[in-house]
Amino acid sequence: MRKISDCKNKLISAFDFAKTSSGYFEDATAKIYSLYEKRLKECDAMDFDDLLYNSVLLLKNHEELGNKYRNRFKYLMVDEYQDTNHVQYLLMKYLLGEHNNLCVVGDEDQSIYGWRGADIRNILDFEKDFPGAKIIKLEQNYRSTNVILDAASAVIDNNDARKGKKLWTDQQGGDKLQLLLVDTAAEEALEIVKTIMNKQMTTSLKDTAILYRTNAQSRAFEEQLRRQSLPYQIVGGLSFYQRKEIKDIMGYLKLIVNFKDDVAFERVINYPKRGIGAKTVSDIAMIARRETISMYEVIQKIDDYPEFGARAKRIKPFAELIEKYRTEKKSMAIDLMTQDLVEDLNLIEELRNEDKIIGQTKIENIEAFIEGVAEYVNKNTEAVLEMYLAEISLFTDLDAYKEIDDKVTLMTLHAAKGLEYDTVFMVGLEEGLFPLGQATMDPMALEEERRLFYVGATRARKHLYLSSATTRHRFGEVESIPSRFIKEVPSELMEKKDRRHNRRYGSASRSGQATQQTFFNRKPAMASSEPQGVHYEFEENEIMKVGRIVAHPTFGRGRIVKVEGMGESLRLEIMFSGIGLKKILAKYAKLTIVG
Repeated sequence: MRKISDCKNKLISAFDFAKTSSGYFEDATAKIYSLYEKRLKECDAMDFDDLLYNSVLLLKNHEELGNKYRNRFKYLMVDEYQDTNHVQYLLMKYLLGEHNNLCVVGDEDQSIYGWRGADIRNILDFEKDFPGAKIIKLEQNYRSTNVILDAASAVIDNNDARKGKKLWTDQQGGDKLQLLLVDTAAEEALEIVKTIMNKQMTTSLKDTAILYRTNAQSRAFEEQLRRQSLPYQIVGGLSFYQRKEIKDIMGYLKLIVNFKDDVAFERVINYPKRGIGAKTVSDIAMIARRETISMYEVIQKIDDYPEFGARAKRIKPFAELIEKYRTEKKSMAIDLMTQDLVEDLNLIEELRNEDKIIGQTKIENIEAFIEGVAEYVNKNTEAVLEMYLAEISLFTDLDAYKEIDDKVTLMTLHAAKGLEYDTVFMVGLEEGLFPLGQATMDPMALEEERRLFYVGATRARKHLYLSSATTRHRFGEVESIPSRFIKEVPSELMEKKDRRHNRRYGSASRSGQATQQTFFNRKPAMASSEPQGVHYEFEENEIMKVGRIVAHPTFGRGRIVKVEGMGESLRLEIMFSGIGLKKILAKYAKLTIVG
């Protein structure tokens, strides 16, 4: 649907798209697009995109009708002009006609929706499209202190695609930006929540916001806020543990711990899809009720029920998977077991195939979930899966908070546009996260990330905090370097609080006992002492090929035995010493070539 929406926003019909489509995905999309349009007409209906698409076609192709509306609307005003897309631009042009009585309001430095079709060229080329237009720069800011504005302006000045302006305010001076450097995402959340608690005497919770680049980052902050009994609200998204992909993984873990959990069984029996339909699940439930056993116990002896016939072949692999992990949970660290479960389920590819953008968000949530498990393991040396699920159940119950207004606000930077708070925490300022790794390869995308920083910074009225963690779990890639945006803030406008200890999880044994091997304490034989950037693709001289010896930050040294795909889809099978064969998406693994 996202691709179809994108076509309509560019005024590309199903017929035109089909003529130019190439490759399996586009060909399949073309067929769906055509069938979708046919069904809309059969229902005498339009979707949201059609309201603009068809309006433009009417004005373009029917001169009499176009003149009627051009004569009716003698003056046009467009707000948030920097966020308009191509079809909205055309609608405006066809409504204008020749009178050109147009007023637009916009700020190119706040154009942050390119990923959903907004075209910054609309505002950058405004004078070219409308020669003689009068430009009025609104440069006085009534919200932020002078220090915050100077810092935001210094960062956005690094963009080329802008008209340029100099913001100023009557609120001279102000507190310097506070830069918090920590070792881990968990410590980032702990330090920020402590800061919020210490400021409660001077700043109400409702005037405090935590802004992050991706929804997955909310997990650590939600957990800390709950532990401190601080009320909070998520704006524009579900609470972390209420997200479908997290509930799906939790369903597997619950079933592994308790095979009598029929609710968990029904949630995961056909996810990812195994060809086990509703009728089969209903038959399993009926037998379970008849024999007063659990649904899982039914499939354990599926061959005893001839009524399932050929369907049994689709059910057995699921039972074998659960049995495998019921055995492994007794001896394997639960964070490593969870990672292996995700790999066995092929969840990453499953989500990536759902939708490029939404799927990526879900992948990030899974990464954050595994990170949370790893944090729990390293805080609890005797951790077992049952204990972890018991703790998480405290987070997944509905909040017992009273419905009061005084709550900390958590949201993505995109959701924060147009809002303002006395105190703003912009978190996760690391290369590969903010800016996103993909954006670093595309100058225009990188400029949009910088505009997002500018939007976030200018949400703050009085106090602005920035934070960066040295390690943040991204499917095996645990080391980070501070965001370039931090370096673009003049040092005289910022105070640094360095809480880093240069330690690694599990680096020392406790009470003289050997440390349990976990996701975070697997060490490569040859590890670089300097943090490295995010590797989404490899340079030609670093090509990943069969036979190469590589080092992984957590799995150690290994030999590549199989290579599939390329670029973001590059998938490797690596035989790691002492660990065995691992299937890895290169995008998420910071591999170093050893030989």
